[in-house]
Amino acid sequence: MEDERYTILLVSEKAEKTRRIRLRPASLRFIVIGIIFIIIGGLSSLIYSISYMNKMSEINAENLKMRTERKDVAKLIIDLQRIQEMDTYVRQSLGMPDPIKDLDSDFEKSLSVQVSYLENIPSLMPTFGFVTQGFSKGKFANRSNHTGLDIAASLLTPIKATADAFVVFSGWHHLYGNLIILSHGNGYFSLYGHNNQNIVKERDNVKRGQLIALMGESGVASGPHLHFEIWKNGIPLDPTIYIPEYKSDYMIGYYEKK
Repeated sequence: MEDERYTILLVSEKAEKTRRIRLRPASLRFIVIGIIFIIIGGLSSLIYSISYMNKMSEINAENLKMRTERKDVAKLIIDLQRIQEMDTYVRQSLGMPDPIKDLDSDFEKSLSVQVSYLENIPSLMPTFGFVTQGFSKGKFANRSNHTGLDIAASLLTPIKATADAFVVFSGWHHLYGNLIILSHGNGYFSLYGHNNQNIVKERDNVKRGQLIALMGESGVASGPHLHFEIWKNGIPLDPTIYIPEYKSDYMIGYYEKK
């Protein structure tokens, strides 16, 4: 008995010739399996391409949000500095005392006394928790750019002033939610974002270690944490330079270690 075979006819529309291709069942099965694999591979590549494009779109959107966030913070601090200058001018014109000038004057006097000097340097831990995202400053297009620390803890955890300061801003920011910005004199500022509640008000004088807010997740936040920044002359600095406790393995969360 002859082997069973399948015949495929190839007919040309212009010529009268007909071509026959005879295949054994095993060969036909091999061709069918090959076609199935090609289809599956093509669909997998298509799905991967769509997923990759969606991921790139999300990254671009996040980069845009981060660029906007950094620019907003820089503009906010510049505006606050201008407000301080205008406030000083008005107070001088009216013969009123200037709390910011007094704070700067106290800071200059404290240069000769180490203990007082330290009171105006942002070196105290504002809160106890886990650092889930550290400081990384680069180009705005860099996804890893993050000009502060994210410190996660329980809701309503106390947040304290990291040094003696004057409250230049205490209010709402569309990204940081309830936000506090402190001026420590000599060009130092510290920023506390995503608070559940701001305890201090604008124009308050605060002491090092004083309660200023309660931790929350206001603004754009995925959970309760403090977004903490230190600025010097309009430039963001790594807070761990001044607060080395946040470099401890015990204080660093799982996501920051990876």
